[in-house]
Amino acid sequence: MRRASHLETIDGLRALAVLAVLGYHALVHAWTGTAPAWIACGARGVDLFFAISGFCLAFPYLRAYRSAGVLEIGYGRFMVRRIARIVPPYLAALALFALLSLTSFGLPTAPGVHLTPAAALRELGLESVFLTDMSPAYDASFWTLGVEMRWYLLFPLLLELYVRSRMGFYLVGGLCYALYFLTPWSVADEGTLPCFMLGIVAADLHLAKSPLRRFAPVVAVVTLAAAALWQSRVDWVDHGNPLWHAAAFSLVVASGSGLFARALRWKALAFTGVASYSIYLIHQPVLDALAAAGAPAPVAAAAALACGFAFYFAVERRALDPRFRKPAEALLSKVLTPLLKRPIRAVRSGS
Repeated sequence: MRRASHLETIDGLRALAVLAVLGYHALVHAWTGTAPAWIACGARGVDLFFAISGFCLAFPYLRAYRSAGVLEIGYGRFMVRRIARIVPPYLAALALFALLSLTSFGLPTAPGVHLTPAAALRELGLESVFLTDMSPAYDASFWTLGVEMRWYLLFPLLLELYVRSRMGFYLVGGLCYALYFLTPWSVADEGTLPCFMLGIVAADLHLAKSPLRRFAPVVAVVTLAAAALWQSRVDWVDHGNPLWHAAAFSLVVASGSGLFARALRWKALAFTGVASYSIYLIHQPVLDALAAAGAPAPVAAAAALACGFAFYFAVERRALDPRFRKPAEALLSKVLTPLLKRPIRAVRSGS
């Protein structure tokens, strides 16, 4: 069955996100001195990924809600599907990097450096269950996956809140920003969750055929320009930045119409988006290793992209095969579903 047209453009948007992140990491290695602040704009592909994630998770549930007036999410079933989708390629990449770290090569993100056996065992255990800090030892990019996994635990509750009380939903987003910026307990989850939540709003705007969508391309250009200008004047990357969140949100909304949508449907770009998870999992250690070997940035970036595609064909696509995925989901269901039997349910007023 053909995917909905707007969802087709999301693959192209994923490609832009992963290419931006890959380009950022490649350019960081290209400077022998301090890298210019503007290249950190590429790191904002992570923010775009966050908004895309909220959009894609919410879209099917909100479509059913708008059609039938009932929102129903089997919490256990939702978590089973997310784990079966995300975890196998992740664990394969983690195992690959952990094995590499045992050789003379050392840590993929720090060639030549070796962890003590106790530290290696502890780090592997924490990363295998997504308990990552902002700089995981085996792949520095893995921090976002820990954040995403925690969001999956919250997503059904956030979506229920969205359909029951928009005011409550936006207050939660505002509270996250307040905790992140105004308290000493700021963590990445608080600063980035609002961007994920904006993806939920973007999905609803699309399904509602909101007239606001016609302004999205202009808003995207303005917010991107403002965010890039801000980034060019600072030398750090803060993924809790509301301006970049607004830019990511407007890009997701704008991706469904006009010339932008047609460009995002370009087959090469769309396929890169399909493989974007594998590219994201693999790219940084490859870049780090090649940079340590003195490879030019374009060569390192091309090699990292090629390795990402190879990992997609060798691992991720096989993990998506129903012959593997269905037994995996069945096994996970036996563990998780009995613990989470009660579905998240909300009925539209007047239905």
